[in-house]
Amino acid sequence: MIRADIVKLYKTVHTWTGITCGFALFIAFYAGALTMFKEPIARWASPPAVGVAAVPLDDAPRLLELVAAAHPEAREEGIKLHLWGHENEPARVTWEEDAPHQEGHAHEHVHWWATLKPDGTLLAKQEEPSELADFINHIHMRVGIPEPWGSYLMGVISLLYGVALISGVIVLLPSLIKDLFALRVGKNLKRMWLDAHNIVGITALPFHIVMAITATALSFSHEIWSMQETVIFGGKQAILDDRDNEPYRAPKPIGEAAEMMAPSQLLQKLKVQAPDFEPRFMIFKNIGDKAASVRVPGAERGYVGDTHLGGVMLSAVTGESLKDSTRPSRQDPDRRASETFYGLHAGQYEGATITWAYFFLGFSGAWLFYSGNLLWIETRRKKVRKGGDAEQSRSTRLLGSATVGVCLGCVVGLSLTIVAAKWLHGRVADLNHWHEYIYYAAFLASVAWAFAWGAARSAVHLLWLSAAATIAIPLTTLAALLLPTLGMWAHGSAATIGVDVVAFIAALCFAWMAVATTRRIRNGPADSIWSIRKAGLGRDSKRSE
Repeated sequence: MIRADIVKLYKTVHTWTGITCGFALFIAFYAGALTMFKEPIARWASPPAVGVAAVPLDDAPRLLELVAAAHPEAREEGIKLHLWGHENEPARVTWEEDAPHQEGHAHEHVHWWATLKPDGTLLAKQEEPSELADFINHIHMRVGIPEPWGSYLMGVISLLYGVALISGVIVLLPSLIKDLFALRVGKNLKRMWLDAHNIVGITALPFHIVMAITATALSFSHEIWSMQETVIFGGKQAILDDRDNEPYRAPKPIGEAAEMMAPSQLLQKLKVQAPDFEPRFMIFKNIGDKAASVRVPGAERGYVGDTHLGGVMLSAVTGESLKDSTRPSRQDPDRRASETFYGLHAGQYEGATITWAYFFLGFSGAWLFYSGNLLWIETRRKKVRKGGDAEQSRSTRLLGSATVGVCLGCVVGLSLTIVAAKWLHGRVADLNHWHEYIYYAAFLASVAWAFAWGAARSAVHLLWLSAAATIAIPLTTLAALLLPTLGMWAHGSAATIGVDVVAFIAALCFAWMAVATTRRIRNGPADSIWSIRKAGLGRDSKRSE
C-alpha cells in the first residue's frame, strides 16, 4: 500500500500540473484531433479548378515535358505529379518557384499548376492553395504562438504533461481495481465526473504516454540536435547532416538527352521492387536528361513514419532504383527512430483504423483537461462550504471563466475559420491570412465574453455559439448546392461529405451540452460558480438570465 501522505503529495502535483498545462493541452488535443483529417479538410476547403481538365496518367509524359521546357526552374526544383486527383490538387501537375527576393533573405514561393488544353498545348497558371489544414496543424503544434516560442512552450507543457500522467496514475493506484471501471451516475455530479475522468485517463494512458514523449521530442528537436553538436559531435554534425540529406538529393544532370519512361511504367517498376510500398505522389527532376530521377514518397505497410519524406528514388529513364534508404524498411536506426517519433505522434500507420482512433482519443484528451479543471473547481466549492463561506473565491471564479473562454473559444475559432474557407474565397485578397484573423478574433472575443459574463452564463452562450459555428460547416455546403450564385462549391467525394457529417454530429453534441449546462446553472447548487442563483437563498430564488 502507498502511504496516504505520498498519495496526497502526488495528488497535489497532478492537480497543479494539470491546471497549469490544461489550457494549452486542450487546444493541442482538440486541434490535433482535427489534424487527423487534414487531407479531407483541405479537400473540403479547396475550390474546384474551373476549366482544368483531368489529364489521364497516360498523357502525363507530354505534360511533364511541356512544363520542363517552359519552366526551367521547375525542372530543377522538382515537378510534382499527383496520382489521385483529389479536390486540393487543382491539376495533375504542380510545382513551386522562388518568389523574387534579395539574396540571403527569407522568401516565399509561388505555386503553379499545369494541364493540357484540348489542342494538346500547355495551360499553366499560378495558384494559391488553401492553407487551412496547415493552420489548424499550427494551432495544434504551437497553440497559435509564433516560432520559436510556441515550440519552447509546448516542449515545457509536454514535460509537465508527462508529470501529470505519472502523478495521476500514482494517485489512482490505491483504488485502481475498485474504481477503474466504476461510473457512478447519480446526484453526486462530482463523483460521476471524477469516475469518468479516471476511466478516460487510465484507458487512454498508453496513447497519452506516446503523445507526451513524442511531443517533447518534436518540440525540442532543434535544441536536442544543437546539444548533440556541442557535446557529442564536436563540430562535425554538419558533415553528418550532409550525409543524412544525401538520400534525398537527385543525381546531377549530365547534359545527355534521354527519353523518360511513362509514370505508369515507373509505378509498375516500383511495385516489383517494393511490393508493400504505397506511393503518394511522384516528384520529377531534370526531365529530358539521362540522369533524370523521380522520388516517390509514401507509406510502407507494417511501418510507422512520415509518408511525405520517406520513399524511393528511381531513374526516370530506366526505372532502376537509385536510392531507397529513406524507405522505412531500409532506414538506418537513428533515422528510423526519428521517423517513428513523428509517425507515432501523427498517427501515420495502419490506415483508417488508427486515424479514427487518434481522432476520438484526441477529443477524449481535450475533455480530460477540461474536466480536470472542473473537478478542481468543484473540490474548492466543497472546501469553501465546509469553512462556512457562501461563495467561492475570486480566483476560483476566474479559473472557471478562463476554462470556459479558452476551451470553447478554441472550438468556436476553428469552426468559424473552416467555414470562412468557402464564404471568403474570392472576396478577400489573402484568404490564408484571414484564417488567422478569424480564429484569433473569435478566440479572444470568447475569452473576453467568459470573463465579462462569468463561467455559468458564458458556458451556455459559448456552447450554443460552438454549436452554431460548427453546424455552419455542413450548412455552408448545403447553401453552395442550393444557391450556386453565391460562388461557393460542394464537392461530392466521400472525404468531403465526411467533413460535413462529422461537423453536423459535433454540432448536435455541443447543443446537447448547452441544454445540459442550462439545466445545471438553473438547478444546481447555489454556491457553485456554475449556478446563476444567489448562494444562501432558497432553491426557487433565481437570478434572471
